[in-house]
Amino acid sequence: MSLLSPSPPLRDLTTRQMQWIGAGYVMTFSSMAGQTIFIAQFNAPLRDAFDLTHGQFGGLYTIATLMSSIVLIWAGSLADRIAPRVLGIACMAGLALVAIGMSQVTHVVVLALALFGLRLFGQGMMGHIAMTTMSRWFNRYRGRALSLAQLGFPTGEATLPLVMTLAIVAFGWRQVWLIAAAVLLLVLAPLVAFLLRDPPDGKRALARGDVNPDGATGTATSGQSWTRGAVLKDPLFWTLIPGFMGPPAIGTLFIFHQAHLAELKSWDLTLFVSFFPALSVSAVVAAIVAGMAVDRFGAWRIVPFLLIPEGVGCIILATLDPTWAIPLFLMTFGTTGGMMSPVVGALWPEIYGTAHIGAIRALATSAFVLASAIGPGIAGGLIDLNFELDSQAFFYAAFCFGGALAYLAMMPKLRDRVLQSASD
Repeated sequence: MSLLSPSPPLRDLTTRQMQWIGAGYVMTFSSMAGQTIFIAQFNAPLRDAFDLTHGQFGGLYTIATLMSSIVLIWAGSLADRIAPRVLGIACMAGLALVAIGMSQVTHVVVLALALFGLRLFGQGMMGHIAMTTMSRWFNRYRGRALSLAQLGFPTGEATLPLVMTLAIVAFGWRQVWLIAAAVLLLVLAPLVAFLLRDPPDGKRALARGDVNPDGATGTATSGQSWTRGAVLKDPLFWTLIPGFMGPPAIGTLFIFHQAHLAELKSWDLTLFVSFFPALSVSAVVAAIVAGMAVDRFGAWRIVPFLLIPEGVGCIILATLDPTWAIPLFLMTFGTTGGMMSPVVGALWPEIYGTAHIGAIRALATSAFVLASAIGPGIAGGLIDLNFELDSQAFFYAAFCFGGALAYLAMMPKLRDRVLQSASD
């Protein structure tokens, strides 16, 4: 565990290990078709096609995402029983089929079902499989493996919004979904199949007698007693989760309602979208720094810093209207988003071990998906009630700063749990 072990340099990674991390990167990038930042580019066309208000579409999105978070509690545990190569390709195929369905949708009920599928396979399962795999296969490199694998998220955030905006104008929104499905099936799924062809726990490795060079100490996975049921009874889990739900809820609502935010601030929407690389670059830098810090100091020590950048971003949104404020708030949101995967992803193995990490991560991921469901729905309803996003931002900032103080107060409990887990 990183708390007790030295942090070896990345140059010591084997070619196979780099391929595993590469597969995690491809899977997180593949999740973009189900992420809010991707779907948000279709916000205006979909509302026009089905004659929906901001609140109605936000509510529909909330219901679809909520249902996907419920299913994810069960589906996420499959990562403990099915090889990531098989499960990852299956989820990519499911995501592609739903994307094809989006291109053909003609009724609002079918739209809701399609949104459910996008959120389950994309936002939920693809990232979950990638992060669970990195958490299980890496020990001393865990923080950096998680941070590198999650770079698929900022890569998509940097490249896809502007590409999608231009593609929708050029080809129409239905055709863009067909293109997304083709890329998933013909490019990304075969790439994952290639990169995961020789995993550390696969038949080929076992036949050769290979041992994972960065596996946990001993031959058995750790945390055998921390089943999903045990975690659900653990007060520490329930005190950690609410704050972790803040970034997906707050980040999602502003991205989902980006067209309305741009209109409210008198920002050109194309200009707004063109600044998304600021979000991505800050996420990449934050992820890499956080990954190194996790391997050096332990994830539990980084937790109190997670929410502070996003809190600053909310203050910027609440008080500033010039266009130069766009990259500022995107950078703060990107910093928190970049830190989340390596820090939270590494925290669960630190306090609960790896034996049931798929089921445990499924609980957390389900909560995060739930948060991303609540954010757009509540914000859209408040917009319909004339409580605008800039006014809402003050309350979101208070949540972030309050959460940071709460995590700071929890440091002694986290330290004791990590030390207890390391001695088991």
